Amino acid sequence: MNLIKLLNHNEKKSFLVLIFILIIHLLFLDLYPVNDEYIFPVGAKLIENFEINEISLFFNFNANTLGFSTLLLFFSKLLPFDYYTIGKLLSSSGLILIYLAVYALFKKLNLSNFKDKHILILLILFNPLIFIFSFRSTPDFFASALSFFSIIYFLNNNNSFMKLFFIILFSVSVIVKPFNAILILLIFFEFNYQLFFSKKNVNLLVWSFLFLIISCVYFIYNYYLFDFFLIPDQFKLARSFSIKNYFITFLSYIGFLNLFLMPLYLNLFIKSLIQNPLKILIYIFISILFSLFLMEHRGELNFGFLQKFLHTKIYFFIISLSFFIFFDFIMNTLKNLREKKYSLNFIFLIIIFLIILSNFQPTQRYLLSIIPLSLFLFFTINNIKSLQIMTIIIYCFMNIPLISNHYYTSKNIENIIEYLKQNDILDDTIPGYIEQHALNYFIDFDKDIEISMSKETLFNVNKKYYVTDIEPLNKNTIIFLSKSNNIFKKNRNLYLIYR
Repeated sequence: MNLIKLLNHNEKKSFLVLIFILIIHLLFLDLYPVNDEYIFPVGAKLIENFEINEISLFFNFNANTLGFSTLLLFFSKLLPFDYYTIGKLLSSSGLILIYLAVYALFKKLNLSNFKDKHILILLILFNPLIFIFSFRSTPDFFASALSFFSIIYFLNNNNSFMKLFFIILFSVSVIVKPFNAILILLIFFEFNYQLFFSKKNVNLLVWSFLFLIISCVYFIYNYYLFDFFLIPDQFKLARSFSIKNYFITFLSYIGFLNLFLMPLYLNLFIKSLIQNPLKILIYIFISILFSLFLMEHRGELNFGFLQKFLHTKIYFFIISLSFFIFFDFIMNTLKNLREKKYSLNFIFLIIIFLIILSNFQPTQRYLLSIIPLSLFLFFTINNIKSLQIMTIIIYCFMNIPLISNHYYTSKNIENIIEYLKQNDILDDTIPGYIEQHALNYFIDFDKDIEISMSKETLFNVNKKYYVTDIEPLNKNTIIFLSKSNNIFKKNRNLYLIYR
C-alpha cells in the first residue's frame, strides 16, 4: 500500500493495470502444458546431470537454445516450484519488465508528463500476442521483454557498472532467444546520421559490440559441445533465398504487425480515404491481385487455429491491404514528424528490424520483440484516447478465443494424461496429437534416458493406443473421450483410441 501512495495518479492507474493482468495470469498458473511448453522442463532435467550425450537429446525435439532451460534450473534452486511453474512465472515477469521499460522510455524521451500512460500499458499487455505468450512456459515473451527492458535501461543509465549489468541481461535474452539480438538496433535511435564518425556514434558502436560479445562466447561454446552455433542442422533457420519469398515474408510481417496498430490511427486512415478514395481503391485492387497470384503461406505467420475459419485468399487480401495502408500512413505522417526525431528513428528501426527478420523462417511470435516499441510509437504519434480505448476493446475480444483455446486444450490434455496414468498405459500409448504439448509425460527419467527419449521408443508403432483430435470412423476403437466446450475450434475433443 505504501508503494501505491508513492506513485502519482497516472502511475497509480498503470500500476493497478499491471497488478490486474498479473492476477489473471496467476489464476491460470496450474494449467497443463500446451504448444511446446513441455520441452524446456525436459531440458532443465537433462542439464542437471550435465551429460553431453543426454543434453544433446533436447535438440532432437526443439530448435531453441538451452538458455531458457538453464534459467529454469537456476531458479529452481531459489524457488519452491517445479520447472514448468517457474517457466510460467518467468513469462509473467515479462509483463513487469515491459511496464518498467515503457516508463523508462517515456523518461528517456522527456515525455514523463505524457498523459494516460496506463492506457498504453493496457494496449501493450492486452495485445493478443503478448497476452497469450505471457501465459506460456516458453522463452518467447520472456526473452523479448528482457531484451527490450535491458536496452531501454541501458540507455537511461550513465553509470558504467549499470550499463555493463544491462549488457549482461541483454546477452541472457539473446542466449535464450537469439533473434532478440536484432533489438541492438534500439541503441542507435540517438545515432547522428549527419556526423557519422562523431564521438557519440563511435561510443554507440563500441557499446553495441559489447552487447553481443557475451552471447557470441556462449554460442561458440555451444558449437564446441554440440557442433552447431544457433540451431541444430535438422532445423532450417532460413530457406534458400528468392526475391519472391523474401518480399512475401516482408509484406506478411508488415501486414500482420499493422493489424495491431491500425485501430490507433483509424481517424487518419478515414481522412485519407475521404480525401483520396482512388488511392485506396488502387490499394484494394493490388491487394486482390497479390492474394490471387502472389501471396502464399510463409512459415507460422498466420492466425493460428483461427486460420481454419478464414479462406486463404481472404487472409492474403487482408494482410496485403494492411501492408499498403501501413506504408501509406508512414509516408503521410513523415512530414509531420520532423520535430520528433525519435519517431522517425523508431519507424526506421522497426522497418530495419523486419527487413532483417524477413531473411529467416517467419512466425508471428518473432513480432513480440517489436510490438511494445511499435505500440509506444503509434500511441505517441496519434494520441486519440477514444481510438486507444477502442483498440483495447478489440484486443480483449481477440483474446477471448485465444485464452479459451489455451484453457480447453490444457484441460483436454490433463484429462488424457490423467486417464493414461490411472490406467498405467502411458508406456503403451503413442502421444499423437498431444506430442507437441505434453511429450514430457511419456518420457521415463528413471530408465536409460537415451532409450526413453529416442523417437523409436516414444513413437513405437507396436504400441496399442493413440491420441488424436479427429473422431475415428470406428467408434468401437474409442477407449476414452475428453470432451471440450471450446466453441472456437473445429476439432475440439480428444480421443484415446485402440489401434
